[in-house]
Amino acid sequence: MKSFTLSKVPGFLTVRAVLAQRGVDADALLHRSGFDLSVARHHDLTYLCDLFSKVWSQAVKETGDTSIGLTKPLHPFQSFGLVAHLLISQPDLLSAMSALARVSGMLSPTFSMGLHRESGMCTLTVTALAGKLPVPMQRYDAVMTTLLEGARWLTGREIHPRTLFHPHPTPDNPQRWEQAFGCRVAFGASSFRAVFDDKDLAHPIPTADASMAALCERMSNQSAQEQTGHFTAKVRQVLSKNLAKGDPRREHVAEVLCLSERTLQRRLSEEGTNFAELVDKLRQELAERLLTQGHLSTTEIAFELGFSDPSNFYRACKRWFGHSPSTMRPGL
Repeated sequence: MKSFTLSKVPGFLTVRAVLAQRGVDADALLHRSGFDLSVARHHDLTYLCDLFSKVWSQAVKETGDTSIGLTKPLHPFQSFGLVAHLLISQPDLLSAMSALARVSGMLSPTFSMGLHRESGMCTLTVTALAGKLPVPMQRYDAVMTTLLEGARWLTGREIHPRTLFHPHPTPDNPQRWEQAFGCRVAFGASSFRAVFDDKDLAHPIPTADASMAALCERMSNQSAQEQTGHFTAKVRQVLSKNLAKGDPRREHVAEVLCLSERTLQRRLSEEGTNFAELVDKLRQELAERLLTQGHLSTTEIAFELGFSDPSNFYRACKRWFGHSPSTMRPGL
C-alpha cells in the first residue's frame, strides 16, 4: 500500500487547526503518544486511521473535555484546496454535499460519506475507518461540526439536521451535542448519519459558477482516483448500507459501483485488501460496537450484520474476540 504524507492530508490539517484553537498542539500530543512525526513522515492507511483516533482521544485526556470535537473551525475550508473550489462553485447546498460525498477521500482516506434522498428527506452517512484502535466519538463530531460550519459559510444560513444518529453511547452531557448540532441526537445508533429536510439543502450558494464547477469536478475525480484507500472506503460505504439486508454479495457491490467483479477485485487488491477481508473487518468493528452498547440482542445484532444464522455470528465472535458474544454484553 502506498504511503500518506500528513502535510498532504487536508483532514489532518483541519484537526490540527481546530485543536490549536483549544490550545492543544496536535504534533506534540502525537509525539508524546508514540507517533514520531519528525521521523515517520509517511503513513499507511491503518497507521493514519490510528493517528486520527489517537489525536482525539489524547486531546480529550489533556483537556478533560469529551465535547472537544464540537469545536467550530474558524475557517472550515482553509485546508481543503481543490475541494474548497469544487464546493463554492456548486449551485446549491445539496449539490455541494453530493460533490463532497463523491470526493471525501481527497480530504482524508480515513473516512467516507454517502448521501441518500427519499420522501423529501436527505440522509448523510459518515463512516470513520478504524485502524487497530477504536474510533473515538470526537472523530465523528469533528466531521459533522466542520460540515455544518462549512454549510453556513457557503450559504450564509444556519443549517441543522432534523435528527442526528450517533454510534457512540450517550455522553454525560448530551445537551452539549444537541446544542452544537441544533437537533435531536440519538446516541447508540448503528451508524453516524444526519437527516436533513430537502428544503434546507436547497439554499443557493452565491459563488456558484457552472464552468468552474465542471473544471473542479474533472480535476477532483482524477485526484480522487489516485488517492490510495479511497476505493476501499467507497466499498465499505456500500457494505455499511447493505449489511442488514443479508450476506453481502460481491456482484451486488460491483453493480452499485458500476464496475465488473474483476475490476472490483483488482482495485481492492491494489489497496492491499480483498472483498472477504473487508466484509469480515467491517462486521468485527460493528459487532464490537453493538455488543458493548447493549441496545440489541445478540440475535438482532447477527441479522444487523448480515448473518443468516445466529450460530454463524457466534462462531465469528469466537474467532474475532476469543469468546462468545454474550460475554461482551454490558454488566457481564
